[in-house]
Amino acid sequence: MAQIPESVANVVADGDAILVLSGFSGSPQTPIGLRVSTHALSLASPTFKNTFANAKPLTDTEGEATPPIIVDLLDEDADAMYILVNILHLRNDKLPTHLPPSGLRRLAILAQKYACVVAASRATVHWFDRLYFNTTTSSGPIETWSIIEAAYLFDEATFFARFTTAWILKQSLHTKQIPLATTAETQKLALMLAERQSQAQILLRRDIDMLADACAFTFSKDKIHYIDYAPGLSPDPDEGRQAVTCPVDSEGAKEYLGALRDAKIWPSVVWEDHSLSSSNGGRKDITIGDMVDRIKAFREPEYDDCDKCEFCEDVRLTFVETLQGKREEQEKRLWGLCLDCFKAGVARAGGECRVEHA
Repeated sequence: MAQIPESVANVVADGDAILVLSGFSGSPQTPIGLRVSTHALSLASPTFKNTFANAKPLTDTEGEATPPIIVDLLDEDADAMYILVNILHLRNDKLPTHLPPSGLRRLAILAQKYACVVAASRATVHWFDRLYFNTTTSSGPIETWSIIEAAYLFDEATFFARFTTAWILKQSLHTKQIPLATTAETQKLALMLAERQSQAQILLRRDIDMLADACAFTFSKDKIHYIDYAPGLSPDPDEGRQAVTCPVDSEGAKEYLGALRDAKIWPSVVWEDHSLSSSNGGRKDITIGDMVDRIKAFREPEYDDCDKCEFCEDVRLTFVETLQGKREEQEKRLWGLCLDCFKAGVARAGGECRVEHA
């Protein structure tokens, strides 16, 4: 039977059990005990309840009227266990102000193991929130993936959607990356997230194609026309008028296509921006988020179409409306994954999910 370690931290001073752990990360070779309440932990966790039912109290204790139950948890993550039992005892004063992504993931794995996700998840919201506002622009894909795993295990639908979106927007426009799952339960999630990246690439290419097509359609044979004449008609020679092709639509289309090229939005051969450099000094591959930002920042050139005739297609209006429509779609689009849809295995209507989406 395990013995009471020399160092015991009181989660509750009158606790009737001591959890024996291998030691915190700062001194992993020094065992530590956590004095806890079996009643509090049993209410929150059926796993703890079963553990206490099979444990025996220590008989050779001094100074204690009721010997505590000793539970050997030397194989558990001591840092995560300390946080978890403090959450389950409502000891908010003992909780850290923030957790790194890896720490939050380890806590989620432990909560899942001890079947107390529901009891523990609400206490994690401020850690997710802090990570979202502090790391979504600076953290790498590994850190973001750790938070995604934690959000999945804690069943945090809002942060799951937010961080899967952040992960997708940081991925390349050209390649697909499969994150490395740390648990068997999140392996399927890793594959689904990689598939969602491919879908996002396709959606973004389609958006860009539609912007280009809002200009290019004016060059089709059925749109070319003479001034003041419908497409397919030409001036009657008896009228003595010279047959002049109306240039308004085509000139406007050239202006907008040129602006798209200057903004490195279209065509795909201009996507790579050599001014973007990676942390190791090499060229940074353009990401899905980079392109979304380019479209958001794009400003259509001023084009005077006052000479248009009644048969012109009004390319300026068509392009502006298409651009605005694509921006609105991208703003509302859930680039990441919906946790409820993922767990259900099907895409459900937005009203049935905790996160609103199309």
